[in-house]
Order: sequence, then structure tokens, then C-alpha cells
Amino acid sequence: MEDRSAVGRGGRPVAIIQMHPARPKISEAGPDPGGSAPAKTRVVGGFPWSESEMSSGLPILPEESPLNPPVWSAAGTADAAQGNRGGSTNAGWSWERIRSGLDACIAQSPAWTISLSLHILLLLMLAIWSIRMPESPRLRLELAFGPGAEPGQRLGSDDGGSGNVVDPPPDPGKEPLVEIAASAAAGVDVPLPMAPIWPTLTESAEANASTQPAAVSGGSASAAAIGSGLSGRDPGVRLGVLGAGGGNDATEAAVAKALEWIVRQQRKDGLWSLKGPYAGGGSQENRLAASAMALLALQGAGTTPRQGAHREVVAKAWKSLLKLQQEDGTFDAGDKIEQHQMYAHGQITIAVCELFGMTKDPRFEEPARRALAYAVAAQLPDGGWRYQPPRPNQANRGDMSVSGWFLMALKSGEMAGLDVPEETYQRLESFLDAVFVSDDKGYGYQISPGQKAFDFRPALTAEGLLCRQYLGWRRDDPRLISGVELLLREAPIDFDYRRKNAYAWYYATQVCHHMGGPAWVAWNSRMQKALLPEQVASGREAGSWDPANDQWGHIGGRLYMTTLSTCMLEVYYRHLPLYGVH
Repeated sequence: MEDRSAVGRGGRPVAIIQMHPARPKISEAGPDPGGSAPAKTRVVGGFPWSESEMSSGLPILPEESPLNPPVWSAAGTADAAQGNRGGSTNAGWSWERIRSGLDACIAQSPAWTISLSLHILLLLMLAIWSIRMPESPRLRLELAFGPGAEPGQRLGSDDGGSGNVVDPPPDPGKEPLVEIAASAAAGVDVPLPMAPIWPTLTESAEANASTQPAAVSGGSASAAAIGSGLSGRDPGVRLGVLGAGGGNDATEAAVAKALEWIVRQQRKDGLWSLKGPYAGGGSQENRLAASAMALLALQGAGTTPRQGAHREVVAKAWKSLLKLQQEDGTFDAGDKIEQHQMYAHGQITIAVCELFGMTKDPRFEEPARRALAYAVAAQLPDGGWRYQPPRPNQANRGDMSVSGWFLMALKSGEMAGLDVPEETYQRLESFLDAVFVSDDKGYGYQISPGQKAFDFRPALTAEGLLCRQYLGWRRDDPRLISGVELLLREAPIDFDYRRKNAYAWYYATQVCHHMGGPAWVAWNSRMQKALLPEQVASGREAGSWDPANDQWGHIGGRLYMTTLSTCMLEVYYRHLPLYGVH
């Protein structure tokens, strides 16, 4: 750095500072300090050059860098720049000199250095050059059962000759959602859309089914259909019926997340709680009901103590629950509100009968039989069930809400191969006849003349229709068709605070799934669009559903809301359709 002075405007001295970049001087040829290189060589640009070669054509760098920055005077002129144009010794190199020096360097370089440089350049270019590979289209497999044809194609003819014409699907905007073909009403076997093939029956089931009508479209649910009801949970069947029934990767992902949340809520004693430890717990405790609903969701996905990702959780729960079963078949899991006692027994009876039916493990047969026997004995004189078993000097009137759980308990026993007295079903049918209100109001709560004053109640109507399906109403029964259309019209899945009712949706989902056809297509589409986005995506409660604003969410809480929602998304395989193709 040099400090020079100049005269500026007004005669005042102006300091001019000229900066020179620090540069080591090139030493004379001599021995290297480390003694590792010959005295006559040095490194220029990373390659060894002899001093004789450099002196022949490659310019020697001066001791002071010729690339001096411009020196600006107070008058604003670039003295150094002017000096450069004037050819001063320190004026810097011109482009011609730089280019001639590079040409000389390249001319004197060995051939291998040029090759090496080119390869390095190519490697650098490849490293930063992104090669976009064409994306292969995703393979999509569609599962279909039985013979079929395209709309407008004639069956039995390849060239459009004689045969039965397959009509195109109806326009949802022009046709009713529940449609029964005339051929089905006449008893002709017409497969339902997306109806799965029934699994192969065992020898005992075939013997029992020989005296029963087959479960066909338009027909009633047969004994064979009931006996095969749990088969869809088997890993070998589940994938097929999932796709056939309208399920997909999104519904299965939601089920997996929900089950993970449910598993995290299991307490140390193996049971669950309606009150916590999660956010949004219920206002009332019933550990037996909480544990039963958690197990219904886990077992609905095919989990048992022997199979499934959460088998250890299920095994731990049943180890605790079986110790709590009493001689009369009930389970004592702690204090609970009296009105919830029978709800809980109906739910745990479904769970233990499912467990025996899925595993055929002898350890679960007797507990299932005892729980089922208590359910049969608890039926009230009018054919329904309510908060207590029959008591002397009491009204002993059943209600539709509790009776729905007990009907499924009885049928779950049948699915497991256990016997249920026919009289029990006959009495329940009488109760259903008496509690029915009208086509536009559906089913009421209890047998009472005052029921006709109440408005349509979706949960009670859905329970009543599910009972009718399991008790033998045919798919083409006008009463069933009218009831399903009422549900679709008045009780869609809607998370609006005025209509949020997971209890009703749980039963309506099963009814529409068994019904099949356009009714199920419409319900399933709405269910997926409404239910999937409402699942909590992240945080501590990820995988659950918020019970806020649900009609019964303040009582059952987050576990109640999540287990029912999970069972709805398992509907494709949880129970096989009653009116499926045998």
C-alpha cells in the first residue's frame, strides 16, 4: 500500500492511497526448503513446468502484480486506467496478452492434462445436470367377481347377436337411489353391484345351508350368509372385499391411524376409559363399554390375540376382561351409570362372540356362551331390551336404542356357531312391529301411542332397519326400500353441528352396505368425503375424531367417536353383505 498526496480543488492536499494485492515474490531457482522438489521446477496452475520451458514462451509474472486497481484522484479521473492505456510497465495485461499466454500454456501442456481437464469438466456437467426420467403410469387393478359385460353388450354373444342386454347404469339424478329390478322381485338371481363372492363353506355350514335359501339379490339373509359374516376379516379375503365394496387406500390408511390412536389409549390394566387420558374425554365413565368399543374396532380389522399388528394389545385386554366375567355371564369392570349397564353388556357380548368366531379358540367359547345366555335372559316381555333385565313389579318396556345392540349380540353369536332360541327373534320382531311409527318417521323409541308425535329419529330408524335385515326382510321389500331412502334423504353424514350424529351413521352405514346397489354407492361416497377429512392429522390425538358438537359426543367422548368412525371405515369387510351372491 502506498500513501501519496495530490492537490485537489482549492489547493487543499488530497491523500491518494494505491492498493496492491499482497503477492509472494517468485524466488530464484534453488533448493526447496523441504528438499522434496528439484531446484529447477515450480508449480504453475497445479502442473510441474521446467524453468526452461517457461522462459521459452510462457510470460513470467512480475514481482508486483500488473493488475493494479485504478487510482482515483480527487478530480475523479482514473490515473491508473489512463496509464494502462498508455502502455505503462505496471498498466496491466491486455486481453491479447492473456489469450496468447493461455495459448502458449495449452501448446506446451502434455496431452494427458488436456484429456484430464476435459473429463473433469464432463463430470462436473453431469453432476449438475438433472436427467428427468419418464414417469411410468401407475398400475391400477380393479377386482370384479362373476361374469359380466359392458353396458349395452349382449350376454352369450360375441358378435352382438341374441342374448340378454345389460342395461347401462341408471342416472342417479333420474332414478331412485334404491332400485330393485323386476327380475329380482320375481326371484331371479341378479348379482348386486360390487357384491363379493361368499367364501367356501365348511362341511358343517354346507349341511346347515342345504335346507336354507341362498343369499341372493332380492332374497333374504340365509343361515349360510350369517355363518360367513365374519369371513371378510380374514387376511386372504379382506383385500378382495375391500375393493369390491368401494374401499380404497385412503380408507385403509385412516383405519390404520385410528387403530394406532386406540392402542395408545389402553391403560396399564388392559382396559380403556371413556374419560381419558386423551383430550375430549366423555362426561360419564363406563370402562366396560369403552373396552368393548375399542375391541370392536380392533377386531373389525381382523386383529385377534394371535394375528395382526396389535395382537398383543388385544390379548392383554381379553386377559383382563375374562377375569372380570361373573357366573351369570356379565362383566364387572367397575362402577357405571345404571342406564349404561345393558349397553355395555350388549357391546361386550358382540366382542367376545366375534373373538370366538374368528379364532375358534376353546378358551373363548364358554365366556361367549355365558354372555350370550345372559343377553337372551335379559329380553323384556315386550320383546325389546333396556337398562335392566326383567324385574318384578316394573314396567319392563324395551327401547329401540338398546335393542339394536342386543340384536347384533345375538347374530354375532350365530356367526360364531352358537345357538339362539328362535322364540327370542320372534319376540323381537313383535317389538319392532309395535315400535314402528310411519314411512316418513321410521322407528320410535318405545312402544307407546305418544311415539307418533315425535319427529324422525335417524339412529332409531337405522337400528330398526338393520334388525329387519338380519331377521329376514328381503332386499326388495318395499318397507325396507322406503326406510333406506328415508335415511339417505334425511340422515346423510354431515359434520355440521346441527346434524353430527355418529351413532346414527354407524348403523346407517351397515344398513346401506347390506343393501348394496345405488344406495350403497351414494352412502359410501358421502361417507368417505365427509369422514376422512375430519380425522385428526397430527399432534397427540392424530388418528382420532373430535367429538365436539356430536349429539352424544359429550357423553361418550373422543374414544366413542373414534371407535364408531373406525368401524364405519371397516364396513367393507367387517361383516359381509347379507344379500351378496352365494
